[in-house]
Amino acid sequence: MEPLLEALAFRSPDPARALLGFTRIVEAWPRDLDALEDVVGRFVDGGAALAHLLAASPISADKLVRDPAAVPWLARREIHDSDRGPRRMLAEYEKSSVDQDFDERFRALRRWKAREMLRIALREVAGWAAVEQTTLELTFIAERCVRVVCDRWVAELSRGAGRPGTDFAVLAMGKFGGQELNYSSDIDVIFLYGEDGRIAPRFTHHEFFTRLAEKIVGTFSAADPEGALFRIDLRLRPEGASGPLVRSIESMEHYYAAFGETWERMALGKARVVTGTGGAEELGYDFARRLQPFIFPRAVSLQVLEEIRALKGRIEREIVGEDALRRHVKLGYGGIREIEFVTQTLQLLHGARHAFLQERGTLRALRALRQLDLLPHGDTQTLLDAYRFLRTVEHRLQIEHEAQTHTLPEAHDRLARLAASLGFETRASFESALALHTDAVRAIFDKILGGEAAGDAAPLDVSFFRDPVQARQAFADLDGSAAGALFGARTRQLAARLEPLLLAWLRRVAAPDRALTSFTRFIERYGARGLLYETLLANPRVLEMLVKLFDASRSMTDIVLRRPQLIEEVARAGGLGESRDVAGYLAGLAENHEALAPLEWARAFRRAQLLRIGLRDVLGFATLRDVQAECSALAEACVVFVQRQLGFEGQFTVVGMGKFGGRELGYGADLDVVFIGENVKVAGEFIRAMTQRTAEGSVFPVDARLRPEGEGGLLAVPLAAYAAYFEKRAQLWEAQALTKSRPISGPHQREFSEAAQRIWRRFGAREDLFAEIAAMHARIVRERAGGDDFLDFKTGAGGLMQVEFFTQAHQMRAGVWEPNTFDALTALAAAEVIPRETAALLMEHCLFLRRIESVLRRDEDTGVSKLPPDEAGQRAVALRCGFAAREDFLEAYRATRAGVRQSAAVTETGASRRQSRR
Repeated sequence: MEPLLEALAFRSPDPARALLGFTRIVEAWPRDLDALEDVVGRFVDGGAALAHLLAASPISADKLVRDPAAVPWLARREIHDSDRGPRRMLAEYEKSSVDQDFDERFRALRRWKAREMLRIALREVAGWAAVEQTTLELTFIAERCVRVVCDRWVAELSRGAGRPGTDFAVLAMGKFGGQELNYSSDIDVIFLYGEDGRIAPRFTHHEFFTRLAEKIVGTFSAADPEGALFRIDLRLRPEGASGPLVRSIESMEHYYAAFGETWERMALGKARVVTGTGGAEELGYDFARRLQPFIFPRAVSLQVLEEIRALKGRIEREIVGEDALRRHVKLGYGGIREIEFVTQTLQLLHGARHAFLQERGTLRALRALRQLDLLPHGDTQTLLDAYRFLRTVEHRLQIEHEAQTHTLPEAHDRLARLAASLGFETRASFESALALHTDAVRAIFDKILGGEAAGDAAPLDVSFFRDPVQARQAFADLDGSAAGALFGARTRQLAARLEPLLLAWLRRVAAPDRALTSFTRFIERYGARGLLYETLLANPRVLEMLVKLFDASRSMTDIVLRRPQLIEEVARAGGLGESRDVAGYLAGLAENHEALAPLEWARAFRRAQLLRIGLRDVLGFATLRDVQAECSALAEACVVFVQRQLGFEGQFTVVGMGKFGGRELGYGADLDVVFIGENVKVAGEFIRAMTQRTAEGSVFPVDARLRPEGEGGLLAVPLAAYAAYFEKRAQLWEAQALTKSRPISGPHQREFSEAAQRIWRRFGAREDLFAEIAAMHARIVRERAGGDDFLDFKTGAGGLMQVEFFTQAHQMRAGVWEPNTFDALTALAAAEVIPRETAALLMEHCLFLRRIESVLRRDEDTGVSKLPPDEAGQRAVALRCGFAAREDFLEAYRATRAGVRQSAAVTETGASRRQSRR
């Protein structure tokens, strides 16, 4: 060993390590390079920093053994100048890289990264770089690696599949987003794309970008002799490790709006675009704009302080542990995370009012807090100094093996070596300085995020439940106070905060016992109880949604309990505030993001969409007519989809009848249909495909009994035979049923409409039209009500059928063709066939009765046409219809039935006479 190298080694923090490092480099030294001692002598400090690096970082020694030419490269003054910066770093990469051919291993990039990390480590141990400069340069290296890998894979994948017509962005999160990476950081990222769509009929944007993300992650995780890139961490994405790799911007927006938590707000405060395709920056801007109210809300409950403090407590208990609490410089007592939490908490509380505060980097944000006087100047300086000190310690720990460690060694010799590397004369002086910083940080953390513990909660008032004892037991199951429950303190605390909110919603529903039982079953089946409680507390609208749904519908409750995550999927997919039409549902059916067999996907899709419609209904986002229109559009899309999947588009025409034809479908309805065509067999296959049940249910129940000759007739009838039947044998009620006929799919839709209207108008000219329809209605009332006329709101006197018969009779006489009852009444009034006042009253009455029907059918997803006979059942219907008391509801119900009887007597001149009498 040359005297110079020995002398340098003995002046280093660990002479033995430094000597070993120099020895290994000498053994690997190429003959075509100048002598090692000559090269080391060219370093600006005579080689002291290099010896220090070998003493502090065996992995750096390994790199220099693999790449001895890096030593003369490091000796060049311009390589470690303080003003080197990203521009010169990039120039170095471009000079060393070979871009002619696509290289899946990215060897040139790995070599460049390895050398730059050596340079940064050298400057770090020599004390030539401030913390801010080190973190910025480390971040730039990571950015360049992500950008190169992303760009190359985009080009490679696009050659085979084509390029999507929407943008893609890689969002840097955490320290990567804040441009404050440490020496062995994971790089936290989220993959985002613009709009859903297709590159090819069988290849969606989501599939392309998922493949791209997989290639990027695979490249970064691959081992290679040239050295590693970075570890990519995707756990900050929505749903964490279980969530999809990529999401559209709309999906992101809906997730955070419905389920975003406080820690996710804090994480998104550091998000920024580092690379992508096309307009990635614009996509990132749009993302930030949409989520601005979530990241920096205008109104923040002070409970957020408790949540953040509780999160820090959980980190200390569950991740750090008592033994390492004082040695973990990142997550432990007075560590880096406490500085970050103080900073981010104040940003969260004040960021909406002060855009100046919306900084991603911790040091920059602290300076902004000081300038706005939101943190005392002395406290700010304390946190700035502590942050720089702790990050320096963290870097020195990680430089040793490029391992993601943040914990000080317990062994005295290792701790002494670390102290010496940091410039301390003794281990004790280092420990004293560390304690000074961490105690000061903890004091500020306690001052900002402290607070007295909440007192004992008041006893729960469960007196409004039918079974208070069972209700109290259910709450005990929720908060872990039941015998045998093994819940952590955090979960119990969250449950205690959740219980009064849950009680408040249960007081407002019709069946609180049922809703509470379903809620507890949902919690049990969901799992991740603490995380779910946090979500419900952070998003009270989700709690409202669950309670209302469990009260309103047993059938939808069963769906959710069988698959608890479905309610998240529906809410996160968005659209709870918007109606969907046939085209929207067809687009959803075409996506098949679960890659199921087409008919099984149709069943799953239909069930999920009915749940979405039900949620819109119970949350008040949809009117009754919205619900009817969406249920009808969903059914129509399913019919079209199934007919296409079976290859039957040209085989027959599907005609919707009844509520399906009138776009008035609701919960629990069959699809009344008629098939126009010659192939009975394919019509039967279509019905079987629609009605076959699996674990996902059926696509839709179908009823074809309105065809000529009813159940005894052919399932599919040619159009000529259909018209001939009405010429020869059809009864008036069959022609009246055509009022609600509407072609849905198939080849002869226009021809059917023309023929149906000809038939319908001919029957409408009959002299006995009104008398026959009135007689038919009277007979139905007589035969079907069966002594329950008051309860029967459909076929009883003054019920829904009377409104429909009245409307249809006047439509047929006046030739006003409109399948929807409400639109038909509007058209009749506009044509002055009936008085406008009569039409308005009948629409009001019909809406009221339809609402009752919808509430009852929604519960079991089955046909219901009578009120419950018992008081409890009637009270539940009253509350779900918006009435405070059963008596008020029944009074309105009687008045509605009387109003229908008065306004909708089926006589040709009755409406006009009543109008003239007014």
